[in-house]
Amino acid sequence: MVHPIRSAFLPPAECAHLDAEADSPMSPTFVFFRSVVLTLAVGLFLLASGSAARRPRAQVAFWATAALVHLVWWFLPELEGIWSQAGRWMVTIWVGALVTAVLLTVPFALLLAGRWLLGRRMPAGTQAHGPRVQLLYVGLSLVVGIAVSFGTVGGPLVREEVVQVSGLPEGLDGLRIANIGDVHVGPFIKPADLTAAVNLVNARKVDLLAITGDLIDDLDQLEPTLDALERSQALPVLSILGNHDKYPNEAAIVAALKLRNPRIEVLINSSIQIHPRGVPLRVAGVDYPLAADGRHMLPRDEQDAAMLRFADLAFAQMAPGEPLVVLSHHPEFFPIASARGAILTLSSHTHGGQVRLFGRPVIAAYDYMHGIYREGNAYLDVSSGLGHWLPLRIGVPREISIVTLRRG
Repeated sequence: MVHPIRSAFLPPAECAHLDAEADSPMSPTFVFFRSVVLTLAVGLFLLASGSAARRPRAQVAFWATAALVHLVWWFLPELEGIWSQAGRWMVTIWVGALVTAVLLTVPFALLLAGRWLLGRRMPAGTQAHGPRVQLLYVGLSLVVGIAVSFGTVGGPLVREEVVQVSGLPEGLDGLRIANIGDVHVGPFIKPADLTAAVNLVNARKVDLLAITGDLIDDLDQLEPTLDALERSQALPVLSILGNHDKYPNEAAIVAALKLRNPRIEVLINSSIQIHPRGVPLRVAGVDYPLAADGRHMLPRDEQDAAMLRFADLAFAQMAPGEPLVVLSHHPEFFPIASARGAILTLSSHTHGGQVRLFGRPVIAAYDYMHGIYREGNAYLDVSSGLGHWLPLRIGVPREISIVTLRRG
């Protein structure tokens, strides 16, 4: 979103802190202006690549389309209903095509250079490169952009998992926990999308709903977002913070979540004992190891040290032998959670890699990317997320995961 952030939940003295939002490389504002810059770069590349792109009709078509897309993008937070859906399709197709075009720039530039060198050795009057190369460049970008849009605007899928836990109390056999993470309510995901997801979870008869971080990017939509969570029939809703929640909007989000207690329970290096089906269950939530300047990728040794500190705080009230479920936005907390006796850890953060080809992430930035992992009697579920701050998903659809516990 490119409009100033306002929130009834944030004290006036802290409003200046929100100005940092525009500087965050993951903020909606930053993504918007990054798109503008990349659009200019692609337009200039097309202009320099041959005479076909210099024709007035081609120039008008490209720049008019770019202006329309970014105008719709600018006002996307105010659009509702079918207009919002159409606007998100348009912007998503554009971003997918734009990213593809940028990735294709180097190989196509080399191809054009090769054809130009070859043309210098050809007889006079022979065309060395015409509109075919440019048409292929634009065509491939659009095809990928359209394909990407189905993964970002369509869905979500519901992924059901069953895990066998040795020593699980009989009363917790069959307990169903929904994991909704990386919602990113903002320009591309609306509170209505979260409402639909909660309705899906309600229809699946879950016992617990866990929000595993990165709930919201646009504080203007915070109240309807919390209204959507309160539709859950599995109360209280258990929530933790992700890196997008923490920088720079942590104060507003935490205040809003706490105002909704006891219907929404926010866990920040703390735990709560709940009684689903009348059986005691400890649920702990750990914070995200974020650097003071907002960087979300700490060096591994600093990250591990921070996670160990969080674990000491979050598990302080745990009784020996008490069944424990852990919520951690960052999936790399799993080894610590399993060592402390957690039977299940729920995470998100990775977006499933965002781009997967032949079932594998193009960039595997984490040890645990997506799906179910097991370590002894402990399990980890990593959701690919309900939303996105960058509308680009290839082979990784939006999802809700539901984990059912069974006695092993």
